[in-house]
Amino acid sequence: MPHNWESCFLLHARSFGDTSIIADIFTQSSGKLSIMAKGAKNPRSKFFGHLVPFSELRIIVTGKSEMKTLTQIDSSFASQSSKGPHDLYTYLYVNELMIRLLPKGLPNQELYDLYKNFVELARADVISEIDLRAFELELLEVLGYGINFDTDIKNNSEFKDSIIYSYIPEKGFYNAGDADGFSSQEIFAIKNRELEKIDKVKLKQLLLMAINACLDGRDLSSREIFKKIRI
Repeated sequence: MPHNWESCFLLHARSFGDTSIIADIFTQSSGKLSIMAKGAKNPRSKFFGHLVPFSELRIIVTGKSEMKTLTQIDSSFASQSSKGPHDLYTYLYVNELMIRLLPKGLPNQELYDLYKNFVELARADVISEIDLRAFELELLEVLGYGINFDTDIKNNSEFKDSIIYSYIPEKGFYNAGDADGFSSQEIFAIKNRELEKIDKVKLKQLLLMAINACLDGRDLSSREIFKKIRI
């Protein structure tokens, strides 16, 4: 990997030994990477205090193995202030989704822009449910897990106004005669991201099923944390 400056966001960091940090980052030009920041917990380190979430960073990493080594960080670069987003849980949840769903080492400018816009929105105001659902939909679409909003999967036909459709993860909508499903108008509204027209509970359940299918049965730690907070 050339020793060039990388724009990136910190997704997750954990201690390694007494003074170092291992971090998962999402870079603009190289995708998701794991990096070792040696001595970063030492107050005299040039990395100390700079590996923070919620801000876009500029770094240089080296190494040919999967674990890269952080060698430089641009302490003067700050596209955002160090203040975190208003909804910390939502940010943690989105970061965990990125860690779980992104393959390592594959750059994706569309996804980088999507994530950057979400961070900027989170910093500016409280994230609404519609904002979060829109991000989930776009994330699935960009990663190739997008929901089929075009045809009834049972007979490959167009959706009909008189029918209520149920959703099967990784496949799409079909006529199951279930009164709790989605009308054709609702399906088209979700496709066009007119999410304010959709019942919030139904929309959340739809995205929950779609995302869980991508996680191969593994639950998210952030969901467990949120459950404990609500108890």
